[in-house]
Amino acid sequence: MKGPLRRLLSALSALVAAGAALLGILLASGQAAVVVTHGVSMNPVYYQGDLVVVARGGAYGAGDIVAYHVHGGTEIALHRIIGGDATGFTIKGDNNQSTDVDHPADAQIIGRAVLHIPQGGTVLKTLTSPPMLALAAFALLGGGTTALTRRRRRRARRRTNPMSRHLENGTPASQRPFTGLLQRPLRAWTAAAGAALALSAALGAWAWPGPTETAAPAAQAVQGKSMDFSYTAPVRASAAYEGTTASSPDPVFRRVLAGNVAVAYTYHGPSGTITVSAELSTPGGWHATVPLKDTAAFTGGSYSGTVDLDLQALEAKVQAAAQATGAPSTPVSIAVVPTVHAEGSDYAPALKLALTPLQLNLADSAGLTAAQKATAAAPAPRALTLGVWSLTAALARPLSAAGLAAALLALAALALASRRHRPLDEATQIRRRWGSLLVPVHPSPTPPGKTVVDVSDFATLARLAERYGLLILHWSRSGVETYLVNDESTAYRYRSGDAEPIQSEIADTGNREITATP
Repeated sequence: MKGPLRRLLSALSALVAAGAALLGILLASGQAAVVVTHGVSMNPVYYQGDLVVVARGGAYGAGDIVAYHVHGGTEIALHRIIGGDATGFTIKGDNNQSTDVDHPADAQIIGRAVLHIPQGGTVLKTLTSPPMLALAAFALLGGGTTALTRRRRRRARRRTNPMSRHLENGTPASQRPFTGLLQRPLRAWTAAAGAALALSAALGAWAWPGPTETAAPAAQAVQGKSMDFSYTAPVRASAAYEGTTASSPDPVFRRVLAGNVAVAYTYHGPSGTITVSAELSTPGGWHATVPLKDTAAFTGGSYSGTVDLDLQALEAKVQAAAQATGAPSTPVSIAVVPTVHAEGSDYAPALKLALTPLQLNLADSAGLTAAQKATAAAPAPRALTLGVWSLTAALARPLSAAGLAAALLALAALALASRRHRPLDEATQIRRRWGSLLVPVHPSPTPPGKTVVDVSDFATLARLAERYGLLILHWSRSGVETYLVNDESTAYRYRSGDAEPIQSEIADTGNREITATP
């Protein structure tokens, strides 16, 4: 069962490595992304800490769970499409009461959910933390040492077994941990896998502990701006008003109007300059701009001012244009636009009014207040930059995890290959090449009266055996391999193994030793 099980594990390891490599390629190319869920907006489909892989699709529709950048920033939402089309989808979290504020278009969607791993984000963050990376490297080294210890114990048990001690044709020499990984042709592959492991560990140590983005400098923040409008007009005493002044947001009836309409505006925001104008337009397409107030500079973060609208003069300008063009002259759209130039940009809200022969009224009931919310520059992604090449922390996290897994699997596969193809010890080489000449026997001393000649290599002993037509006696004791060819008066011997056991066995024979070098 060991053989099939080992092959099955090797196949599974290869599949996992291939999947990790494919995922890494997709992530690097932008065709896929990894999202770790937060909050409860998608319960019970997803829970906090789940890992979801999203991939770009050809078209999205109702029912798809998609990821997109909230407000175009770096925060990612993973919610379900419930309506809309490619120009703008309506999206909602399954556990939310209301729909999302954003309506991302097809091009703004990162991808559709294709793979869900419950609590995968929590596990991934734990596995790629610096302590776990160090522990994985330590376990890899410790595993090799443990396997070596087990092999040594098995060899020790075989030596204590009388049958294996007498009949065994050789005991493999002890090898140091990972010796096979440093032999050709595995050396280059081992170096590459080790470098990938170190690079992935270093990348993970940088990417996971810190945030995925850095806060934008305070200087890049855009201060909030707002403009409040109001208007008043003197009117004659009549049943139209309770007094002699018409005020916003009430309409101004022209039959009782006793003067110009005063438009007041109050600005709050960065200091700068302000210019006020009126933009006139009619349904026929005619339009014109009438200056109301020259440019004025201000400081202090606020500015208030007032301009007068002479309705008769404005209407006369419109009538002259209508006579020249033949286009309709009513109703007239009047937009009072204070343009503020501050911090290098223009802020130009408008008070929109509609003028007819009977009255002047607000074209938009909500138009008395305009505001531009304070915004800050989007946080910059934390990234490693080398020349024109840049890698963000958000992308480095899954890449480091995939690289670490692939490197560990590659080292495991190389270790297995090195065990299968490790260099053969001398006893095994002798047994494979000259096995037909060997005769396993019990250890025994050389018969008295025979001269013992120690040859320097086994090939010489094999040639002597073939020359005299003799077999080679072989036994193993205390880690020493002894090979003996008995001639009529001479015993030719070759030994391999540890030096100390060899000396002790020579002392046991009590015979004269001669060393021969052919």
